Amino acid sequence: MIKKILLTMATIFLIWQSYSLLRNINNLEINSVGLLIFTAWIINLFITGIFAFSGFAFSTQKLLPKSYYKIYHPNKLKRIYNVLKIDLFRQMLLATLWKSPKQRKKYFNGKKNGISNLIEQSMKSEFGHLLPFIIICFLSVYFVIIRQTELGVCTFLINFIGNFYPILLQRHHRMRIEMIRKRQLRKTTDN
Repeated sequence: MIKKILLTMATIFLIWQSYSLLRNINNLEINSVGLLIFTAWIINLFITGIFAFSGFAFSTQKLLPKSYYKIYHPNKLKRIYNVLKIDLFRQMLLATLWKSPKQRKKYFNGKKNGISNLIEQSMKSEFGHLLPFIIICFLSVYFVIIRQTELGVCTFLINFIGNFYPILLQRHHRMRIEMIRKRQLRKTTDN
């Protein structure tokens, strides 16, 4: 219960910080590449954090229908995955943010009974990146409209890597799990 309260407070804090930053974006004078990248990164971090913290506290992935999470065109997904080099992104995550085996076990314990948790966690993770991706895309366009073009482009690029790539990665995980489940089902029906 305390964890939910703290995560909810963190979500509210990030909503307020995002609002404050975006309300004053017209007055922001960005005069260096470093400040540009930092500002774009903070915008992405705050907005993505809102959905990450709320997703840790509540089952936010249930806000979308189960049909959204189903993979309807696995071959297209595989092609996009390969073209965008999502596997390099996955390897980078495993080498940095997901380096700890203890942290990875929270996602998947390596056992057959952990597959359901892996699927749920992938849906949670995807939802936690989907809404920020959409919101930040709109913000990027807004920045261009208000003549903060460099900020709009930089914000979009960080959003693309920080939110779109994880969406595709989670969808790819579920596609692979579904393929494994189908193979297991065929084996049991053949025996």
